[in-house]
Amino acid sequence: MLAISITEAPGRKRKAVEEAYLDPIQGIKEEAASRPGGEISMISQATYEQMNDMGVDFLYGDFGENIRVGGLMIGRLPIGTQIKIGQAVLEITRNADYSPGQYVTVRGYAGDLSLLPDRSQARVVIGSTVKIGDEVKVLQKSLK
Repeated sequence: MLAISITEAPGRKRKAVEEAYLDPIQGIKEEAASRPGGEISMISQATYEQMNDMGVDFLYGDFGENIRVGGLMIGRLPIGTQIKIGQAVLEITRNADYSPGQYVTVRGYAGDLSLLPDRSQARVVIGSTVKIGDEVKVLQKSLK
């Protein structure tokens, strides 16, 4: 896992933290802008790399994600797929359904994007503290 981003108050900019507790009811325990059912938002590093290649300076958390992962196209995993981060287990509940050419506004920039942000929503199945650097792996079977 490459980054964890939370907001301390709804509507405020996200900040990076070194670790967070993933909770089956609250999602990220430290997150003030919690989502229904405790879902958390995840995005792949590939999205940020594509934006940087286009000359757009996006900071981590600018897409509203809580967790950024590298080496895995998180938005392409089927709904129901479980992933393990450290000792926590999450289940993909939905993938973003962006369409090519959609305008995205972040920190005042609006541009015609030719990429689909690779992101997903997930619910916490097994809670645990996660830290930057924890391994992220796709599980082949459910741990429920």
